[in-house]
Amino acid sequence: MQSSQITDSHCHLEQFEDPETVLSEATDVGVGRVVTMGQDEGSMRQALELASRFPDQVLVGLGIHPVNVVTLTAQALAASVSFLRDHAAEADEIGETGLDYKWAVDEELQQAQHKMLEIHFELAARVQRPVNLHSRRCLRQVMDAAIAFHRDTGVHAQLHWFTQSARLVHQTNDAGIFVSVGPSILQDQQAADVASEIDNALLLIETDAPVPIGGEAGHPRRARDVLTKLAALKGVEEDVLAQHIERNFVRFLGRDFPR
Repeated sequence: MQSSQITDSHCHLEQFEDPETVLSEATDVGVGRVVTMGQDEGSMRQALELASRFPDQVLVGLGIHPVNVVTLTAQALAASVSFLRDHAAEADEIGETGLDYKWAVDEELQQAQHKMLEIHFELAARVQRPVNLHSRRCLRQVMDAAIAFHRDTGVHAQLHWFTQSARLVHQTNDAGIFVSVGPSILQDQQAADVASEIDNALLLIETDAPVPIGGEAGHPRRARDVLTKLAALKGVEEDVLAQHIERNFVRFLGRDFPR
C-alpha cells in the first residue's frame, strides 16, 4: 500500500457491479476514500446505501445532474427534487449539479438547468454543505455562479473536470474556488498545463469513474496516477502533495470524516 492516503473527490460508485471490490482495489493503491455523486433519485438512494455499508470509505454527494434536468420525465424529476430536499442534510456534499449546454440546446432548457442549480445552491447554503459542479460547454457560466455562491454564503464550491482554460483557473484561484483534476491530464497536454496553474491550496483529485478516459476504463484507483502526474507537474514529492491535497479536501468538506 502507498504511504499517503488520498481521496477520489468525484466518482459514481453505484455504477460499478461490485463496489466493494472497487473500493478494495482503490485502497490497495492508497485511494482510501471516494465521494460518490448522486445524479437522480435512484443514484442518490444508492449513494446513501453505499455510505451506510462503507462508512469509513464512502462520502455522499446528493444532487440532480444537469443532463437529467432536461431528460427525465416531469414526474421523475419532481421525485428527485423531493428526495434531495428531504435528504440534503444527510449529504457530505450537494451535487452533482451545474449546467450542461451540450444537452441544454435552447434558452428554455438552459433556464430549466439554471433554476435547478439555484435549488441546489439554496439547499447547500441551508445545510452548510459544499457544492460539486459540472460545467460542460458552459465553463464561464458555472464558474461565475460558483464564485457568487461562495462569496455570498461562505460555503465552498468545487468545479469538477475544469481543466480547459488557464485564464479561468486564474480567476477561480483568486476567488477561492476548488478545482478537481482527473485522468484527462495523463493524455491531454492542455489539461496538464491548466492543472499546473491551479493554486495548490485549492487543488483536489477526481476520476469521474466509471467514465472511461484516454481509452482506459474509469476506476477510483486512477486517482493515484493523477497524483503522480500532478506531483511531476508541480515539482514536489508525491507524498508531500498527497498530504497537502488531503488537507484541502478536509477544508473543502468543512466537517469531520468519518462521521
